[in-house]
Amino acid sequence: MPDLEPGSQAYGRDFPPSGFDLDWTSQLNVSSTSYASGTPSVGVNVTAPTSGRVLVAVSCGSRNNGANTDRAIVTYRVLEDSSEGAVVTAESAYRGVTSPGIGSEEYRYAGNFALEEGLTPGRSYYFQVRHRSVSGAGTVDVASRSIAVIPVP
Repeated sequence: MPDLEPGSQAYGRDFPPSGFDLDWTSQLNVSSTSYASGTPSVGVNVTAPTSGRVLVAVSCGSRNNGANTDRAIVTYRVLEDSSEGAVVTAESAYRGVTSPGIGSEEYRYAGNFALEEGLTPGRSYYFQVRHRSVSGAGTVDVASRSIAVIPVP
């Protein structure tokens, strides 16, 4: 779908509502090197705007509670329609947050933004926060997972 031209009429479907979700439940001693959604799952449904583009912000608190260099990766994936839909965009560390990999009793908080393009205008998409351990040592904790999805022109 082409960009809106300067001076063209904007319609409600050009800027559908943004979405946001947050949960403070800690995901303790994460050992899986495969992405998981955690309990409860953090995600939001957003309708793609006319441009087919949305800005996604993901953030979290993470720590390594052991004497090793394990790191957590917290990112997101995009599915069609709902949390049970087909995967449109798979997880990637490049679009998420990676913890520093040093032992610490304190959580370190960080966030990242990514532009999702090529979405079908008017279609509903589910944006879901996912996390994993890099080495699988079982010493990574993740807390305060959040996601915001903002339609953009």
